Amino acid sequence: MIAIVRMKAQERRDRLWDSILAHVPELQERLQKQGCLLYLSQRAGHKDSSLFVHVADPDVLGSLIADNLSKLEGLTGCWVITMLQPIFFPLPRDTRKFRRYTVTLKVFPSRLADVYKSLSRTDPPPGIMMAYLAYTCHLYGDCMQFSALAEDEPSIMSYLDEKVRTLPGVLQMTASPIEKTRPLISYDEWKNYSTRHSLVPPWNEAQMIQQFSS
Repeated sequence: MIAIVRMKAQERRDRLWDSILAHVPELQERLQKQGCLLYLSQRAGHKDSSLFVHVADPDVLGSLIADNLSKLEGLTGCWVITMLQPIFFPLPRDTRKFRRYTVTLKVFPSRLADVYKSLSRTDPPPGIMMAYLAYTCHLYGDCMQFSALAEDEPSIMSYLDEKVRTLPGVLQMTASPIEKTRPLISYDEWKNYSTRHSLVPPWNEAQMIQQFSS
């Protein structure tokens, strides 16, 4: 399973961010062969950092939180968001010109599967790329989350308003810019890991890179 461990900072979120990164080798050693740290991100306007973790057993994540993450400097609490039926879309190796956004959706329960299917098959316009999609059910309202990369904010907001918010069943949408992201495994390691665990659909690397770098 993949979980987002959202860790809230007491005051200075950068101190917590630095503390997490400083302990990455120790945290990965703690997981050993039972999981993998994927990446760390920070939302604009929030006092938290989000650690994406893939584990073979939920109990492994519980131990990681209680025995290791809970002792990080400046941490005041953890919020675990489980990614159900996650899809990670293929991305080019270099995404430095793109900015990442996290989007949460409140969906009418009977339309959950329809909205998920629509987003999983979506074909965003040039300059916008889907990164992941999952059921999350992390609040009574918010039950789906996805991440997208965009070259500029007007284009992503236009896409979200015209193509996502208007999907039948979508009741509410919240988009949060991501200030910074730190991959914790290399691009090639992610490809190997995600393919082994069936997290990413099959794809042609050369074709994808050519498509998004032109």
